[in-house]
Amino acid sequence: MTSQVNPWKILIALILIALVFFALMSYQFDKMATQSERHMYRYSIDLSYDTTIDNVTLYLPVPERNSTPLFTESLLNGTAYGVSPDWNLSIVHENGTPMLAIQAARMVPEYHGYPIRIEPGATVLPTTLVPGHEYSSNTPILQPVSIVASELITSAIDTRSPVDHEPVFFPRGVFTPGTGIATAYNGPVYDHKVPVYIRYTSERPAAISLRIGIHGSNMIWRGGWESNSYSDSVVLETTNGTQGWVMGEGKLSTADGVYY
Repeated sequence: MTSQVNPWKILIALILIALVFFALMSYQFDKMATQSERHMYRYSIDLSYDTTIDNVTLYLPVPERNSTPLFTESLLNGTAYGVSPDWNLSIVHENGTPMLAIQAARMVPEYHGYPIRIEPGATVLPTTLVPGHEYSSNTPILQPVSIVASELITSAIDTRSPVDHEPVFFPRGVFTPGTGIATAYNGPVYDHKVPVYIRYTSERPAAISLRIGIHGSNMIWRGGWESNSYSDSVVLETTNGTQGWVMGEGKLSTADGVYY
C-alpha cells in the first residue's frame, strides 16, 4: 500500500526553510552593514590671496573640544594634503583659544587659465597655459591653496548636538539661530562669530579669502549609502589690505541626512 505525504507537512517544511533562509540573509545583511559603518572627520582650509604677500602670519581657527585642538597632528608634521614645505605651522593660544598659526616668508598667488575644450578626434592637443602669478586675460582664475586633514574614528559622531560634544570652531562664542533651507533631512542651523588674525607686508593692498570647515559624518551601506553629518564653516573675505584681528562668519549646520 503506497503511503501519501501530507501536503500540509510539505507546506510547513517549505515555510520553515524560507524563514530560516530569510533569517540568514537578514543576519548577513546586518553583519555586512555593520562592517561597512564609518565615522569620519574632515578639516579643510581654502586660502587665496590676489597678490604676493611677505612676512605672513595667520592665526586660523581649529576644531576644538574641551579647549583641546583636534586633527592638527598631520598639519604640524606636514603630512596633511596641501601643506606647503615653505610654511611653518604651529598651535598657539590666544585668550585661551587654541589656533593654527601659519607663518611664511612669502606666499605667491597662482592664476590659471580657463579649461580648454578638446574636440573629439583632435590629433593636435591645445597648448596648456603655464599658471601665472598675476591676474591676466590668459590666466584670470585665482587658484586657492587647499589643505585637508581627515580622520576615521570607531565611535558614532553626535551630529544632532555637536556643540559641547563634537569639535567645532570657537565653542566659547555665542551661537544664535541662523537661516537655512529647512527639509526633512536637516536640523537647526546656527550663526556665530569666529576670530581670525592676519598680518603681512606687500607692495599693494591684498584681498584675502578664507574658507575653513570641519565636517563630521556617520555612514553605513544598506543597499546604498546612508549618512548623517554636521558641519561648521568659517568664511572671511578681506579687501584693501585689512589686517589684525577680524571676525569671520561662522555657520554650524546640524543633523543633515538620514539616521539609521
